[in-house]
Amino acid sequence: MRLSWRWFLLSSLMSLTFAIALQDRSQVAHSQIQPPSTESLNPQSGPLFILDKTLEGHTSWVETLKFSPDGSILASGSRDNTIKLWNWTSGELIRTLLGHSADVNSLAFSPDGQGLASASTDLTVKLWDVNQGILTGTRLGHTFAVRGVTFTPDGQTLASASADRSIILWDVNTERERRTLNWHSSFVWAVAVSPDGNTLVSGGYDNTIRFWRMPNGRRWRSIEGHSSPITAIAFSPDGQTLASASADHTIKLWDVNTGSLKSTLTGHSDWVLSVAFSPDGQLLASGGADRTLRLWNVANGSLRTLFNNHQGRVLSVAFSPDGQALASASADQTIKIWRATAP
Repeated sequence: MRLSWRWFLLSSLMSLTFAIALQDRSQVAHSQIQPPSTESLNPQSGPLFILDKTLEGHTSWVETLKFSPDGSILASGSRDNTIKLWNWTSGELIRTLLGHSADVNSLAFSPDGQGLASASTDLTVKLWDVNQGILTGTRLGHTFAVRGVTFTPDGQTLASASADRSIILWDVNTERERRTLNWHSSFVWAVAVSPDGNTLVSGGYDNTIRFWRMPNGRRWRSIEGHSSPITAIAFSPDGQTLASASADHTIKLWDVNTGSLKSTLTGHSDWVLSVAFSPDGQLLASGGADRTLRLWNVANGSLRTLFNNHQGRVLSVAFSPDGQALASASADQTIKIWRATAP
């Protein structure tokens, strides 16, 4: 137990150091940002998104966002140690989930939408019943902050990524650890599973992206292209493209089958902290420490729209399953909902 508390304190210190680094960078970047606005740079390709509403309720940074598979609920996790479930169309708070003792860093809905997994700096992964709002299980196995969590498409396996440099594959039904994956030489900050469930990808502070074969977690491929830590990764809906976000201020799009670089998206003036593909795969949303939300055309890598309505770094972005809404979470303690309109 003494060792666990030691690691917990180190995890908290790591999170604080990360926050200070982002704050210092954002103070510099903020001097270059104009008053809140939306700038459409390439509106001919797809819908425009306009600000619909702002959700308030968290008392610290909103670190992570996820829409439920049916699109009815938006879940948010915060550095106030809570998870909130929202009826995002009305803006009403459904309930607050309490149980973590430190930052909630990542969320993932189970494929059937009945369960929610949360990863925290308190070293745990927790499972929740969405309908009842109750805690159904706690996974203990990591020795440092848990930064990422995701389900496999069949809902049978849960993968968690940690600053202890490992990824753990959990059996959802038995709560047992199936396998621990070790390959990264530093913190593992992000994890994602391909739509077909055959590939797991992780990104770390060692500047690398690692590919693993599922379900056994066999090492497959390593990619080095970023010059700074990988902060977020996302598969395209068809599973053919991987987007990676980095502290080097860039987003890279990779061919999943070959591992080759398809394009590099530049424009953010600070760390890129989150990426998400639209359901049709045509758009990519990104959020950064420069306090901007950006929409990119995936086909040609061009910047389509820039939003600077947040007053703090944009930590998480997510599209609704029907692609008609976009949500962004920020260190300004708010969540913004953007609605699609005809161009």
